Amino acid sequence: MPALQIKSVTARRIARLAARRRRTPQRVLDAALAAGLDYEEWFQREVAKGLAELDAGKALSHEQMLKNQVRRKAAFVRSLAKAA
Repeated sequence: MPALQIKSVTARRIARLAARRRRTPQRVLDAALAAGLDYEEWFQREVAKGLAELDAGKALSHEQMLKNQVRRKAAFVRSLAKAA
């Protein structure tokens, strides 16, 4: 695997975070990469699921989406009124 390079601006950010958290720069970098990779993998899975739903004909029209949004907002407002 080829060596990876980090921009100097990013290296300084890592160093600042490491100092604030009393961690090594490597530990901060590892945690940040893990979190970023976890998100990217999740996002790609969600996009693939959405595309599969579209391919299966499970799409909502714009009008259906708006109706769902209005219904959810009304339910949310009702829940706020009950909590008050």
